[in-house]
Amino acid sequence: MVFYVVEAVFTEEEKKNLKELTEEFPKLRSEIESLKETLEILSDKELMADIEQGKKDVAEGRVYTFEEALKELGIDEDEL
Repeated sequence: MVFYVVEAVFTEEEKKNLKELTEEFPKLRSEIESLKETLEILSDKELMADIEQGKKDVAEGRVYTFEEALKELGIDEDEL
């Protein structure tokens, strides 16, 4: 097996561009993960139906305040 050493010469503009790319890469990775999670949610028909029902419940006033929810669940707010 033969290995060759290659010397790369970059212009200042190319160096600047490479630096910018390396700084942006983690942001892009995060955006891709976020998009994957969004697609998973959107493709889950049961979850989407639950979300739509929740939106309908809010629009029609079928909601609880935090205090009402604690009372309904039998939780004393002071214990939190």
